[in-house]
Amino acid sequence: MITNLNTVALYVTDQQRSTRFYVDDLGFDLRTDGDMGEMGRWIEVAPKGAQTGFVIADAAKFGKADQVGKSADVTMNCTDVVGLHAELVAKGVQVTEPETQPFGTFIKVTDPDGHEFAISQS
Repeated sequence: MITNLNTVALYVTDQQRSTRFYVDDLGFDLRTDGDMGEMGRWIEVAPKGAQTGFVIADAAKFGKADQVGKSADVTMNCTDVVGLHAELVAKGVQVTEPETQPFGTFIKVTDPDGHEFAISQS
């Protein structure tokens, strides 16, 4: 039986830059940073306490150069989207203004390779 979603791969051009973005700017934990030989490094990041994380994968080494900045729709939750918005703007993160819809308030964040994520207030 499947118990949880473990990781989602994000194909990037610069693993170090992307890791800094997720860890330093978004406050994720660095779960794993290991050598994979010819495939480069296996880097996993995730929100603190989360079951599911992202694998920051070197697009070129995985043969996925055409997948940089393309991903499935991913939505994350937070408790204070307006506060998070202010924090991210102060760090220079590309983020939209908070938007309120009938289903809630959210922002969209773009990582250095063009992956866009929605973050909504839970």
